Amino acid sequence: MPTQPKQSKPQRDADEAPVDRALALDSGPRSLLRTLRILEQLAATPQGGTLAMLSAELQSPKSSLLGLLRPLCSYGYIVNSEGRYVLGPAAYRLGLSIMPTASISRIATPIMRELVDRCGETVLVAVLDREAGTAVYVEKIESTQSIRYTVALGTARPLYCSAAGRVLLAYADEEYIERYLRRAPFAPLTPQTLTGAADLRRLLPQVREQGLSITIGQVSSDVAGFAAPIFDHQGRVIAALAMAAPVSRTRANPQHFAQQMREAADSISFGFGHAGAALTMAPGSEVRAPEPAPPPAAPAKRRRMSTATG
Repeated sequence: MPTQPKQSKPQRDADEAPVDRALALDSGPRSLLRTLRILEQLAATPQGGTLAMLSAELQSPKSSLLGLLRPLCSYGYIVNSEGRYVLGPAAYRLGLSIMPTASISRIATPIMRELVDRCGETVLVAVLDREAGTAVYVEKIESTQSIRYTVALGTARPLYCSAAGRVLLAYADEEYIERYLRRAPFAPLTPQTLTGAADLRRLLPQVREQGLSITIGQVSSDVAGFAAPIFDHQGRVIAALAMAAPVSRTRANPQHFAQQMREAADSISFGFGHAGAALTMAPGSEVRAPEPAPPPAAPAKRRRMSTATG
């Protein structure tokens, strides 16, 4: 019987090289890149794809793909339905959490600039960090006045005493609100800080009714905060538009700041596809501030305010 010619070692190594290279692609940073490509491919094909289809599209061996698909399935980022892989609930949650902040800059920045021009104060956008129970600033346009509020992007503020935080909490689901009220530290940051869960629970319906939160000296004694909700196309609050200013500059005409905040937040919400914010107070109607204004603060010696939204 004729025998097959024996392969030389170099030839065997050459035949095995493609497999070795494929395995190398699924280790370290390249493994992460290939995982992201899987998610991108499934996002582009709503009907999903089989293992063979993904292997062909991504030019990856089936065995290598399976090593990435299995953990994605176990964590809910993809689902195997009758032999076809589709995006899972975890992937959609991730997308929803990314979209608002990714779109905020494009949609909100022009309106924020106009608001700064009209009111002369610093304007910010904050989103809810559910796990930490804080409002996190993700966009800002600072006032050009010599004495102004300033804060670094990524700064977190408590929900119970910041204007943006109260808006985000007021429009959260009831289960989250109750859990937060049970666990919040309610630390008194100033003598004016609201520190009672019962008081905050009574205040939240007022925030929803007015579509507005006003705080005076809650996080810092010399800062007033105004905030209004930003809605998406499904009517969900995805962020809060906030304005921070020295108390002395807002005391004379809070109605002006309140109306400007509502109109600006409505415009941003419209940009996200929301037909109109759910506001029950007509422009120019009375706005009730939840706390009385503190006595006038002593003249500031520094030129920039590094304190937080009240």
